[in-house]
Amino acid sequence: MFGKKFGVVAASAALVSVMLTSCGGAEANNGGTQGQEAAAADSKKSVTLWIFDADPMYQSAAEAAAAETGVELKYEYIQDETYKTKLSVALAANELPDVFQQHAGKSFRTPVLQSKTVAPLNDTLDSTGLGAQFLDNQLVTEEDGNIYSVPSNISTTLVLYYNKKLISELGAAAPATWEDLQSLVKAANDKGVIPIALGGKERWQADLLYDMLVAREDVTAFDKAIKGEAKFTDAPFVEAANKVTTLVESNAFQKGFLGSAYLDAQELFKNDKAVMWVDGSFNFSSLSAAMGDNLGYIAFPKTGAEDALSATIGFQNAEAPYSLFVNNSSANVAEAKEFAIRLSLKLNDEFVRKGLPGYAKSEVKSESQNAELSAYAADISQTVKTQAMWFGLLSADVGQEYRDLTQALYGGQLTAEEFTAQLETLLRTAE
Repeated sequence: MFGKKFGVVAASAALVSVMLTSCGGAEANNGGTQGQEAAAADSKKSVTLWIFDADPMYQSAAEAAAAETGVELKYEYIQDETYKTKLSVALAANELPDVFQQHAGKSFRTPVLQSKTVAPLNDTLDSTGLGAQFLDNQLVTEEDGNIYSVPSNISTTLVLYYNKKLISELGAAAPATWEDLQSLVKAANDKGVIPIALGGKERWQADLLYDMLVAREDVTAFDKAIKGEAKFTDAPFVEAANKVTTLVESNAFQKGFLGSAYLDAQELFKNDKAVMWVDGSFNFSSLSAAMGDNLGYIAFPKTGAEDALSATIGFQNAEAPYSLFVNNSSANVAEAKEFAIRLSLKLNDEFVRKGLPGYAKSEVKSESQNAELSAYAADISQTVKTQAMWFGLLSADVGQEYRDLTQALYGGQLTAEEFTAQLETLLRTAE
């Protein structure tokens, strides 16, 4: 009997012991798991990213790419003009973040490459298989055979935005020709409304507008002139310069526009103070969010012999696109490389989702978008030529002199003939 009871007690004790052991083990195991997770979190490598693009999709794409790569993201958005100065200083001091965005154009790309501070990405593109996701010719191979960057934006172009409410109040329509544009400028001035907001302080808006006016005269003019097959004093360049002078003299831009910052001028447009805004297609999202259905878009009008869809001005060219670079001194350079590549592909998905042509393969479906962006996507698919902005094709020093020169044209210090004569001298040195 005792034996039986003992057996029961012993069995019960053993069961309790097993249960206690099990409970204690679970606690111990749970504590161990939490400890391991905490240790893993503590040891998680971090990647610092600098971005100048204000679109919120950059941060969400970066967070997704960081999760895929298994790194802690330190995201820093820096306002565009501040960014240019900060990055130049960081390049000179070799104090770059792990990954950073750079503007399109040789004048921005060349200093980065010459600094010898960026890491080639070939090995990671190959080892991860992610390089195969990019479409042909979308990764720039430099002269040494290395790929130092991945795209951070699609090929954005110059467009003319307009304020539908103001246009309607003027009893006008979006301009389709040079005559329409002049009439709209006069109608706006008569009503005390700014016809075109222009941020002249940073100069790029003004010189891109001149580039566009030349392209509307002759889409081949710049290519021929830069190759020495024509001159920058030829008719398309003079006529475009005369149109700039006409716009200035007819008060097409706000008072003091040459000293007006880009963002200040943009505020004039967004807040119903200006009828038109010449800017990049990269601002569709932010302007749509600010203006809603009030935002209108058209391809730049037919101001010369060429049709509106004959050409547009692109903010980048194949040799110097908007890019992500990786600091070769990064403490986590391997992770930073993979993160940058995954971020580039995440951004591509977002562009495709908006209905825009991407630079890489994507399984994302295009989602509904506003009518203006749809119109832009349709126009750009029919546009015959995208002329890269001249500044992006010039060396940094020649590009800056070109912008100084266009500033003098807009400021009335040079006639069209004087401007083009100096343009011929300056750009001939860029051959």
